[in-house]
Amino acid sequence: MARIFQIPLKEHPEILLNKAARMARENAVHFVADQVEGHFAGKGLEGSYRFEGDMLVVSVSRKPPFVTWGMVEKMLKQFFA
Repeated sequence: MARIFQIPLKEHPEILLNKAARMARENAVHFVADQVEGHFAGKGLEGSYRFEGDMLVVSVSRKPPFVTWGMVEKMLKQFFA
């Protein structure tokens, strides 16, 4: 079951994507991105994102069964912060 999260942007998308790409490399997460949309997969988590105005909309299509949706939201905010 997919779940959608909306994360308010605190930085310009380019800066945010550079940080996310670095974090993805450090954590062995596959991350394909541009300033419009992208995809990520790793550590049992898979999803996509798109920028909409001042929001980042993240759709998570897969997560490990032992990880709660609250934990997923926290990880996303760390990844895309």
